[in-house]
Amino acid sequence: MRATNSSSGTDTGTSTSTSTSTRAKGVGAAALAVLAVTGTVLGLGLNGTAQTGTTPGASTTTGAGTPAADGQAVIAEAAGFVQPDTYAFKTVDDTADPTFNQLLGINSQGVIAGYFGSGAAGHPNQGYTVHGDASSFAKEDFPGSVQTQVTGLNDRGVTVGFFSHANTANQVNDDEGWYALDGRFHQVVFPASSTASPPVEQLLGVNDSDIAVGFYNDAAGNSHGFRYDINRHTFHTVAVSGATSTTAAAIDARGDVAGFYTGANGNQSGFLLTASGKLTPLNFPGATMTQALGVNDKGEVVGLYQTGSGDTAQTHGFTWTAKQAYLTVDDPSGAGGTTVNGVNDAGTLVGFYVDAQGNTDGMLATPQKTTTTRHLSLNPMPQGSVTLGTDRSGVLTAHVSAFGFTPGSQHAAEVVVPGRAKPVATLAPLTADAAGRIEQTVTTAGAVTRLPSGSRFQILLGTGSDALSAQPIAQSRTLPQRPSGDDPMPLQGVDVKSDTRLNGSATLVFDSATHRLTVTVDASGLTPGAHAAHIHLGSCASQGGVQYMLTDLRADSRGDVVHQTQTIDDVAAMPAPGTAYLNVHLGDMNSILANGRPTPAFRPLLCGNI
Repeated sequence: MRATNSSSGTDTGTSTSTSTSTRAKGVGAAALAVLAVTGTVLGLGLNGTAQTGTTPGASTTTGAGTPAADGQAVIAEAAGFVQPDTYAFKTVDDTADPTFNQLLGINSQGVIAGYFGSGAAGHPNQGYTVHGDASSFAKEDFPGSVQTQVTGLNDRGVTVGFFSHANTANQVNDDEGWYALDGRFHQVVFPASSTASPPVEQLLGVNDSDIAVGFYNDAAGNSHGFRYDINRHTFHTVAVSGATSTTAAAIDARGDVAGFYTGANGNQSGFLLTASGKLTPLNFPGATMTQALGVNDKGEVVGLYQTGSGDTAQTHGFTWTAKQAYLTVDDPSGAGGTTVNGVNDAGTLVGFYVDAQGNTDGMLATPQKTTTTRHLSLNPMPQGSVTLGTDRSGVLTAHVSAFGFTPGSQHAAEVVVPGRAKPVATLAPLTADAAGRIEQTVTTAGAVTRLPSGSRFQILLGTGSDALSAQPIAQSRTLPQRPSGDDPMPLQGVDVKSDTRLNGSATLVFDSATHRLTVTVDASGLTPGAHAAHIHLGSCASQGGVQYMLTDLRADSRGDVVHQTQTIDDVAAMPAPGTAYLNVHLGDMNSILANGRPTPAFRPLLCGNI
């Protein structure tokens, strides 16, 4: 029966999104996974299936494959699939043995196949499945076995792998393929006339039609790939013409098989063999060895490649598509190399890496968008409300609750009738705090019995007698003639020299591959000329320091800023929502500060939270 006992597991950490991008025209990828049960060097695949007990079955041979030019496989869905440039890396280790874990396959639901244990004597392989959140590990060992690896699974819940009856010191053990279906385990035996002793047979991948792939070793130690139909219990050979050894590691929904082979020259190459017999060799440019270990239904092949040899050898993971060729994938914690074993249709990768302590850790790599886009509405500043009333003696009171002022600035407040030269009433000055907010009640010096028809409350840019200070920056709508003191009225920001309502928008695009932030601004209602703009820390309602400087925006003769774009380099990441804002100022860069302090020209005109 299928083992379902759980062993607790934890995620050992998440690394920052990083992947080394290597696009190339050549072939391949290689990073060898040492399978401890047999001691042979092998890379494992993704998506496995297998069913039925020991099954001899008839052996037929697939087409040996017609070699295609490197990187030129014809894959129906590959043209629309884009490999990501970055991944978010997560270490997934079972706490039953945090020193050795390998993740070997992942399905569309994010369920991962793998195992822990190096296979050294007293340290046997123990199979498991686990979800990507690593919240729990479900143990899965072939009944009666000493060692088990779960190498693949499909979306129907079928798992495949291999097991051993031994755990010897020299790691020369038997390997025997299996699949599990509906909670029942079944051994799979290829009907070969000449097999290795002890036997070596592994199932490495399976698709959603329950077609599994794997290999067996003959008496000379050469590998022979095969497909196995779990429902019909039939075998088909998977071979590469001229190869001395072939391993079938993964299979997609179309029946295309990914794997690797050894040529007559002794070099190891990956391959993708379509169901129609089209063969694409995969050799990573400059690599000394390449293995293809997984394939998804989008035509993305994953695996490993090796550069150098002996003590200088280095192992790297890769992904490949016919459209984009090769992308190197290295876990940032992988001091001793990275292997990519599996990939699902969302492009999520699984595999393993060797860390600085020499431990083998399970790797989960989730694709990250190369670009992040934010669309901002730029709203006129300041914003808020004013509540007017009168006290028992007839003194007019105004409670202002607003933000978007120059931090620390002072502002005259008055009631006016548009078109009249003198204000109806003048109130005490308002003072903004260090974040540009005003929460203050001010009064007139004397009684105000009744407001003239058409009266409005307005806040001026400053308190001085100069023309600039006397310009309004915020206004209310028409006030009632007898303010009740319980009716807050919105305040609307206005430009000091424009009759057009302020408004605007901005688009921010962050490219994580180039660490470049592109900012595009459109606005109207501004004073013609230059206007300073910045990305600040904080929010429009609670202003903070400048995070990124922008060059001045330039409003045309109509006061419009039309699709003006600029870029900022060396940006670590798109600012997190709620942590920053874009501000457009009244004056240009040279006028908004004097002796390090804001001038009246600093006044925010437009603001949008990122």
